[in-house]
Amino acid sequence: MRCFVYFLLSICAVTLLSSCEHDEPVNPIKPLEERTVLVLSTEGEIFDQTGKLVKELSNCTFASEIIAEGNDYFVAGVSSKGRVGYWKNGKWNTLHVDFIDDVDHWIYGIGKWDTYIYLLDLPNVLRNSGIFPLEDSERFVASDHGLEVSEGQCYVIGYELTGNESVFLPILYSYNKGSYKKEYLSVPPGYITGECRAIYASNRTHTVIGGIVGREPAVWVDKQCKTYQVSCPELLKEGSYPVGRIEDITECNGHVYAAGFEYNADMELVATVWVDGIPEHYQYNPDYDGASQAIGIYAYGNDVYVLTTEFTPEVSDLMTHVWLNGKILMSYQGIQPTGFVVL
Repeated sequence: MRCFVYFLLSICAVTLLSSCEHDEPVNPIKPLEERTVLVLSTEGEIFDQTGKLVKELSNCTFASEIIAEGNDYFVAGVSSKGRVGYWKNGKWNTLHVDFIDDVDHWIYGIGKWDTYIYLLDLPNVLRNSGIFPLEDSERFVASDHGLEVSEGQCYVIGYELTGNESVFLPILYSYNKGSYKKEYLSVPPGYITGECRAIYASNRTHTVIGGIVGREPAVWVDKQCKTYQVSCPELLKEGSYPVGRIEDITECNGHVYAAGFEYNADMELVATVWVDGIPEHYQYNPDYDGASQAIGIYAYGNDVYVLTTEFTPEVSDLMTHVWLNGKILMSYQGIQPTGFVVL
C-alpha cells in the first residue's frame, strides 16, 4: 500500500513539473547582454547593435519592414525576381498565391501569427496562399508599415484621398468575413483632416494608432482620438505644414510611446518621442543645426528602444542612431533605415 501511495505521489510530481514547464513563456525576456538589435536599411542590408553588417538580402530591390518572433526575423519588400514573398532569417520564401492581374507587387507591411504570414500588397492582404481584398480601396493610401496582427486579427491603416489636396481621411481596415472592411476614424471637433501612420495592437481588439490630425500629432486609442502637445504651440498660429507627426507607436507598462518629429522654434525638424502625450527630443547633439526624425520605436520587456535618423554637419552625412531608454546604444553612418527589431 505504501509503495502504491509513493507511486501516486511520484506521478503527481511529474505531472506538476510538466505543467510548470509548459506554462513557462515560449520566448522569455532576455537580459540586455543577450539581446540582438537588427537595423534594416531600405537596400536590404541588416546591421546588428555592434554596427556589423550581418546580412544582405538576396535579390532585394527595396526592403520595407522587419518584424520578429522569438529568435526569427521576417522582412517584407520588393524582390528583383518579381515574386511575391518575404525573407525569413535572410532566406527568401515565395508566397504561393494565384494572382489574376499582371501588375508589379509592392509589399507595404508584414505580420505573423501562429503559422500564418500576412503581407499588405494593395489592394489586398495576402495570408499564406489566400487573397483577401480591401473594401473600396481605390483612393486608399497605406502607411509605410500599415499592417499589424494581434492573435489572428489583422488590421490595415492609412488614409483616403478626398480630391481636396489638403484634406485626408484616417482609415482603419479590419478583417470581417472574407475581406477587410473600411472604417473612417473620427477626429476631434474643429478638425477635418487626418492620417493614420502607425499602429500597435494587442489582445486581439486593442489598438493604438498614431498619425496626424490637422497639423498636430495625434493618437487613437481604441478608436478614440486626441491630439498630442508640441513644444512650440505658437507655430500652430500660421502656416500649412505639420508642426508634428507620429511615425511609429507602441505601449510599455501601460504607457503609450509615440515616435516621430516636431519643429522647434528655429523651424528645425527634431526627432521626438511622446510619452503619454509629453514630447521628449532625441538628438545626438542638440547644438548642431540639422534635421532629425524618430522613425521607429520598440518595447522589449521594460525597455524602450528608439530608431532615429539625423543629418550631422560634423560628418556631412546621414547618421542613424539606436537609443535604449534615452541613451544612444549604437550609431551607423550613411545608411537609410526603414525599421528595426530586438531579438
